[in-house]
Amino acid sequence: MEQNRDKQASIVPFPLYRNVRLVRETIDILQKRHGVAADRFWRTTVNRQVGQMQNCGLHDDAVIKDQIEKFALVVFDALRSSAAQQDGDAA
Repeated sequence: MEQNRDKQASIVPFPLYRNVRLVRETIDILQKRHGVAADRFWRTTVNRQVGQMQNCGLHDDAVIKDQIEKFALVVFDALRSSAAQQDGDAA
């Protein structure tokens, strides 16, 4: 069987925002941290995920950026929703 070494493969990542464990853990930690500690944790989390995608062979910056943006939307929407519920409970 002949191999075509000139063809490039496309890597399709598992959607980061659908990694339920990662999303839940990130939300839980961000709910407990505030200010500089929360910012540092978020940057570390994002950098770690970017590194993991690159280590898996994903080097398309647009795809990586898209994955991080979708992950951020899910995490921060959940945090806003949680904060709104807590504000409603306090009223």
